[in-house]
Amino acid sequence: MPNKKSETIHERLNYIQTKLNAPKNLYNKFGNYSYRNLEGIFEGLKPLLAEKKCVVFVTDEIVCINEMNYIKATATISCGYGDEHKISVSGYAREAIQKKGMDTSQITGSTSSYARKYALNGLFAIDDVKDADSMDNSDNNDITKKQRETISKLLTEVKDANFVSQVETALKNGKVTSINYDSCISSIKKKIN
Repeated sequence: MPNKKSETIHERLNYIQTKLNAPKNLYNKFGNYSYRNLEGIFEGLKPLLAEKKCVVFVTDEIVCINEMNYIKATATISCGYGDEHKISVSGYAREAIQKKGMDTSQITGSTSSYARKYALNGLFAIDDVKDADSMDNSDNNDITKKQRETISKLLTEVKDANFVSQVETALKNGKVTSINYDSCISSIKKKIN
């Protein structure tokens, strides 16, 4: 009986990348978008890792870039002993200097979650954003710089870290527009009171 050649790390990773199902199964009503979280990615990964006899681990380190603290998360898939059986990808997220209602450990923890998600997205070829060419840019409903600053200033008074994170993501992804700006401000003010 011929000896079956074992799969390389690259073959196993390719299989996992093509089979991984990590849908955007969470919904942000405020920003009107779907998203996935770190737990959702791990949930989709675990059966595939078991099938291919691989493990994934994620490490964090704090790095200073241009006098700002970033969390550098490194996601590594390993299918054996030695560096030839490992592939690593890093993702970065910047720590906020201050967030109202959050202590420093909460700020670091939240930033770590984002960095870890970015690292896993890179390692497992998970596309987390729409391509600019696929977006409808026919109407420019962008908010002004002053409107963006108003939102950012109000968010510093909100104690609900999850809400703040969702609004910041909506801002970053262009989901807060001139059309829903007033609704956004109203929602933020309700969280302050």
